[in-house]
Amino acid sequence: MIHLISKNNSALYQDEIRDLHQARAEVFVNQLGWDLKVKDGLEYDEYDDARASNIIGFSTENRVVMGLRFRPTDDCSMLLDHFSHVLPAGIRPIDDGRTWELSRGFCIERGMRRHNLRRKAACMIAPLELAYEAGIDRCVGFTDVRMLSFCYGVGWKLTLLGSAMDYGQGEAVAYEVEVSQAALNEMRQMWGLPKPSHITIDDLLPGEKSVHVAAARLARENPELQKIAAQPEIGSVTHPSATTQADGYYGSFGTTRLSAGGH
Repeated sequence: MIHLISKNNSALYQDEIRDLHQARAEVFVNQLGWDLKVKDGLEYDEYDDARASNIIGFSTENRVVMGLRFRPTDDCSMLLDHFSHVLPAGIRPIDDGRTWELSRGFCIERGMRRHNLRRKAACMIAPLELAYEAGIDRCVGFTDVRMLSFCYGVGWKLTLLGSAMDYGQGEAVAYEVEVSQAALNEMRQMWGLPKPSHITIDDLLPGEKSVHVAAARLARENPELQKIAAQPEIGSVTHPSATTQADGYYGSFGTTRLSAGGH
């Protein structure tokens, strides 16, 4: 299932949060070679604070297989604190109070069936849904250019902010993604997503031992949620021509629209 984890319910997700930061260390440091701080096998940074929330996708074994962090930008942001030099002059201010930043997005669910792609789309639309509800009209971020085909293919309405730059492990570019009812509706229709495309668990019912038991209950109550529930992974895509771990990782996102049948 695709879950929202925020300061309001993080106490219910302590094991899952640890799994998230362990997965981030594996993907960003071990696979992609980013120079990030890792302690006790976990990757954290200064933006993992009380104002940050995460959209997390879990496997059938309840392990973290995808994630995307979002956070308001009115006090600080990765773009302004670390990459302001890539932003062109005259753009709308990043810290305008109507912007959230997306970061640390990853997916290790490699299946390319329609169901797998729908789950990835759910992870990508969920912060936009929450932003729209909060009166936010755009999200921004900084991504490797190899991710752009996936972002466009999954249905994001992207505007690039300036040119790509070398960040040490490849080229990356700043972007903004539209947050509007029209953009959300188009993305939901493209993938047949439920509304909302995530679940929020703030409390467990008597007898529920974990958030995953609660998620199963919610899926029984609302069968539409089965569209974003994990299934056994089969037919994972491979990339024999990839020359590095980074190429293999980013390559697994490159054929989204084609694999989705152009919908």
